Amino acid sequence: MILYFSGTGNSLYAAKKLLDEDERLISIADLIKDNEYDIKLNDNEKLGIIFPVYFYTLPSIVSEFFEKVNIKNADYVYSVITCGGGTAGASAVLKKILDKKGIKLSYFKELLMPDNSMLFYQIKVGDIVKERISQADEKLKAIKEDIDQKKTTLIGDSTISSALFEPMYRLNSKTKKFYAEDTCIGCGLCAKNCPQQVIEIKEGRPVWKKETCCKCSSCINRCPAKAIQYTKKTRKRNRYVNPYV
Repeated sequence: MILYFSGTGNSLYAAKKLLDEDERLISIADLIKDNEYDIKLNDNEKLGIIFPVYFYTLPSIVSEFFEKVNIKNADYVYSVITCGGGTAGASAVLKKILDKKGIKLSYFKELLMPDNSMLFYQIKVGDIVKERISQADEKLKAIKEDIDQKKTTLIGDSTISSALFEPMYRLNSKTKKFYAEDTCIGCGLCAKNCPQQVIEIKEGRPVWKKETCCKCSSCINRCPAKAIQYTKKTRKRNRYVNPYV
């Protein structure tokens, strides 16, 4: 079984590459929507946890899910965290949460993928996207071999992510800077794709009905009209969605 969270497709892409033919692929966002927190694995079934790093820590939707989840028969648990640069102590934050549940995180790898953090700066698109995905494919092959052999890795310390980056992430989780311009076509994809159901459509326009979100950037990156903005600075910034999912 692979549990995944993905805003613009990078982690979903990785999950599909690691998925065995008869293995279950389950969205964490869907489980939360359905209020499903009880998970039972079959005998000898591996559990994969795949998601992107945000602010060098876990997306709030991921941490909140695993703080509530009840997992039975978790014999071998591994995690792959996608990133645009690095993951700092994010794996250790996940390990700490799982430890409290009596679940051992045996293996972790970070996976460099195209950057989608356009909320905060201009991201690169074009050839670098193809290059990074090609490089990720090679690393995923090696990761798959490790997982099949149930290899283990050392997990570092969570202090830097928990003490420094987590508070920064929480401060930047407000939704008030999101808005839709007049070019909005009212398609509703932003609301449909929002993993936390933060967005609703009123009078043909998106409204962010909650004060905070996990900042997955799905709404702004997937908007077909490029009408959604996060302050005026994002108007000229590139958008990114994984081209293969």
